[in-house]
Amino acid sequence: MLQPKVRKRYIFIAALPMVYQSLVAPITGSLFEGNGTSPGPKPEISYIREFIASQRPSIKEEELELLTQTVQKESLRIEDSACGLYCEKGEKVGLLLGLIWTESEFYKKARSKKNARGYMQIMPGTGAWIGSWEGKTVKEKDLFETETNIHLGVSYLNHLLETEKGDVRRALLSYNAGPGAVKKWGGVPSYAENIFSTQADYLGSRN
Repeated sequence: MLQPKVRKRYIFIAALPMVYQSLVAPITGSLFEGNGTSPGPKPEISYIREFIASQRPSIKEEELELLTQTVQKESLRIEDSACGLYCEKGEKVGLLLGLIWTESEFYKKARSKKNARGYMQIMPGTGAWIGSWEGKTVKEKDLFETETNIHLGVSYLNHLLETEKGDVRRALLSYNAGPGAVKKWGGVPSYAENIFSTQADYLGSRN
């Protein structure tokens, strides 16, 4: 029995799906990725914003935006000794967020009984002292300004990291209790653990 002849155009049409899958689809996908239209990892600033909003839902939109941008900017200034080999994976951001949360729970107007102020609970004397290093005059009212407060806090943390030879735990304890107190009685262990716990929560939110 003779087999029916199959026209070439029918073979071509039948093969089109395989051609698309093997050649066209990969190229199209790469073009979409290049144009940023394919879903991918969110930028760090989006994770920062979402994390702050989740911890303090009542924060106003304008302040949320300013705080988010400030955290992203100032976290880059933290000395690499604070996170070792993994600085590129958000550890600095997480550490700063943990420090701010532990100090003020993201409340801009926070004020302690000892008169520490703002997000990172800067004492007026400490703020003036840090400002003098950087050739700036820091007044008490400036300590409630988001950018000024967090900048001073990071500068002070870096000073403590240098003093403690990169020991981030001791630097954090010194931030809370003062270097003298840490040398004398070791500081409050739970303070550092709270910061590391918040840092871990942030890093977990990025996955």
